[in-house]
Amino acid sequence: MSITDYTGYLFAHFIGEQDANQEQIYFSVSEDGLNFKDLNSCKPVLISNIGEKGVRDPYLYRSPKGNKFYLIATDLSIYNRGGWFQNEQGYYDASTTGSSNLVLWESEDLINWSEPRLLPVAPKNAGMAWAPEMIYNDETEEFIIFFSSSIMNPATKMKAKPNAIYYVATKDFVNFSDTKIFIDNQSDPDGKSREIIDTTVIKIGDYYYSASKDGDNAEANGGIRILRTKTLLDANSWEKVLDLDELNLSIDGLGIKRMDNGDLEGPELFMYNPKDWADSNVPEYGLMADRFQADLGYLPLKTTDIEDRDNSKGSWTVLSDKDYSFDKLKKRHGTIMNITSAELEKLKNHYK
Repeated sequence: MSITDYTGYLFAHFIGEQDANQEQIYFSVSEDGLNFKDLNSCKPVLISNIGEKGVRDPYLYRSPKGNKFYLIATDLSIYNRGGWFQNEQGYYDASTTGSSNLVLWESEDLINWSEPRLLPVAPKNAGMAWAPEMIYNDETEEFIIFFSSSIMNPATKMKAKPNAIYYVATKDFVNFSDTKIFIDNQSDPDGKSREIIDTTVIKIGDYYYSASKDGDNAEANGGIRILRTKTLLDANSWEKVLDLDELNLSIDGLGIKRMDNGDLEGPELFMYNPKDWADSNVPEYGLMADRFQADLGYLPLKTTDIEDRDNSKGSWTVLSDKDYSFDKLKKRHGTIMNITSAELEKLKNHYK
């Protein structure tokens, strides 16, 4: 299918971690990519009863032929774990003793979904497998599933390597390649490796663009970093485009101190449908980031030029709450997928 076939948007997300149902899958839909309506009477659409019995950071993907949908998510329940707490080594325990699996659902119509199942994807001695997304490799006809992992030293229970982005390849979601590095750690000016998590990827022209949370919450010099490459599976080929805080956008009234890793995580990249572009000849892209520190949910940005590195062309804008509506539910780290008018109507009719 072509982007011109789409007229609506499906948003899948979780909403919090204060009770068991908040870390499940919720749906909302939109006709313009800005104003969303919660579905299913604000109740979860999908519930994980496997693994940690909670899911976060979902990603929706339409198969290349357009006849199947996949939803993958982090196998994690902070509620069931009793909250975020630090272990003796000073790490958040969920990031070092977490699940090495992802959770997968499959559907042919976005209404009827398979039972959830666990995908064993993380590398050996991984402390977690977080925030999965996927992209199709046309050359090998494989799905590339990428996610964040920490590598632990079993003897010391310390990290042998800071969090980085890994991937597996599969054609059937049953058999998987060996786990390999997808995007490695970025470095401080003094050469120290920083953590990197929460990667999203979109292809524009000849380039693949990624946006990630670069740096742990308290690490300096980090932010929501955009990289690019022409060679998807060459971990050394990614080069920096920009950090969001380098755009010098106004953050007045947004509930954050800076557009950096201390306030934002869980970026999501997507393309707006052509009917929603201000200029029919100029594609528009969305980048959303989760204001986790302020517990305010997603903050949306728009751009017509992802490589406008200092915003000298004025192509980047950050939206105020007057420009969009996410309805009643808080939108935490999620995914937006373009859908057809028929799919939009089917979703609205089914999930009252």
